[in-house]
Amino acid sequence: MSNFPVIATILSMILGLSVTRLLTGLVTLFRIRHTAPIDWVPVAWATVLFSTQLEFWWAINQLPKLEDSFSFLEFIFFVLLTLMLFITASLLLPNRSEDEVDGAQVYFEKDGRFALLSLSAFLVLGFILNVFILHSPMLAYWAALDALMIILPTVAFLAKSRRIYAAITLIYLPLSAIDLLVSLTD
Repeated sequence: MSNFPVIATILSMILGLSVTRLLTGLVTLFRIRHTAPIDWVPVAWATVLFSTQLEFWWAINQLPKLEDSFSFLEFIFFVLLTLMLFITASLLLPNRSEDEVDGAQVYFEKDGRFALLSLSAFLVLGFILNVFILHSPMLAYWAALDALMIILPTVAFLAKSRRIYAAITLIYLPLSAIDLLVSLTD
């Protein structure tokens, strides 16, 4: 008997909270636009995250085609993967009044950029899932793209200069679009 309905329900609950958190952050940016300018960098990463959340949600629905049933360890792995998206959404944009005071750029540089580490962690876990649980070949075009998509947010996190992390953001946007298009055609 398939345990997919239980897995899908739990993962969808966490993903729903993740999407809600991200959208709440975007509303917060809109609300504070009169006192603090909206910064395009966290909004760009929020766009990437939103498409990643939707892509992952869609991928969850493909799981029954891959396996009839999943072990508890695999379930925990899926939950951990989904929690990384929630953490990313929770860190990326301000949502508390004390975070809103200085604006989006200051918030992103102080706290929001930590979301880039959890995004990279999500992508690392996704890579592990693809190779070791779903048995995808490691020597494939998707693996090279994934490696780049894992490294760039980490480098952006480590960058002290706005020019550098903004440039990495601009590089990441088309990579994310390509990744999304590739996943839609698979």
